[in-house]
Amino acid sequence: MATRRRKPQAEEPATEPAVEETVEVEEVSEAEVEAEVEEEAEELPDFGEGHGAQLRLALYRHGRRFLDYLQAAQDELTPDNVHQLRVTSRKLSSTLDLFSSLVGRGPVKKVRKKLKEVRRSLGVLRDLQRQLEWLCDEPLLDDYLTERTSELPTVIKQAKKKLKLVKPSKLEKRLEMVDALLAGLLEDEESVRDMLSRSIWESLLQAMSHADEVDPDNSFSYHALRVAMKTFRYQAEVYAAAGWETRLDHNDGWTKIKELHDALGHLQDLEVLACHLDFHWVQSPPIRETQARVVNRLLKERHQALGRIHLQDLDWEQLWDWPQGEIEELVEDEA
Repeated sequence: MATRRRKPQAEEPATEPAVEETVEVEEVSEAEVEAEVEEEAEELPDFGEGHGAQLRLALYRHGRRFLDYLQAAQDELTPDNVHQLRVTSRKLSSTLDLFSSLVGRGPVKKVRKKLKEVRRSLGVLRDLQRQLEWLCDEPLLDDYLTERTSELPTVIKQAKKKLKLVKPSKLEKRLEMVDALLAGLLEDEESVRDMLSRSIWESLLQAMSHADEVDPDNSFSYHALRVAMKTFRYQAEVYAAAGWETRLDHNDGWTKIKELHDALGHLQDLEVLACHLDFHWVQSPPIRETQARVVNRLLKERHQALGRIHLQDLDWEQLWDWPQGEIEELVEDEA
């Protein structure tokens, strides 16, 4: 997995706040299309044929995109570079977590820990960059926009210092080790398929449990659900990339989980901004009422967007194939 300077592939446009793990929202941009064309023209390693080869290719692509954006972000911490690095790190981490069902936790533990450190090192900066995007569209908050903009150089400097400590070459070697282990475990494709499918199903169960804990009146209560949904979605994408059919291929399954993911992210974006504004209001009481109207309007719009997804009506059990033993147990419980 050679490290090289190239135009990074645009994963998703930026929409991510910095509360632990943050949001990714996808659209098909012109840059993304160009990057896909570039990737198709690029010579990829020959992993052979079959589902196993496609799994290794998925690991390679996620690893390469992360390393490309890591280099780009170390050069310049633009909002897009920051966001895309966080997105690619989450996708790579979810992929490694999925493959740990085959190679074990040990080989992927250090890589996933480093990926989490990368996301956290950029969290404050991503939070600020996202807030500035929102505030630019709100004339009533110009004073606050000026105040937050003045903090940007310092925050960028701090993030750059932390990011410089990350060595791409070390991460690349660890990913190559994981790939080497993976290569020796993919001969029995049916067994591999069952193991990966069960792992993804367990990720879905995690999301289902968090959905039961959601408080409709507390937007931050959606956070754990959103993180779990990202893991499920990204792992399902790797499984599908290997050429295996999924239930998400039918009845707009992919669209439904993407819309839920996006709505949850937008909702948290505004909650994070509201928390910062609340602190600002304490210091500037005279403008609190005006700012409150702006934020309440934005939050209301996002709550309505979330409502349109009909979270409570999502048929969780139809999103993924349940292991046979679990299906029988579910039927018994319902009876």
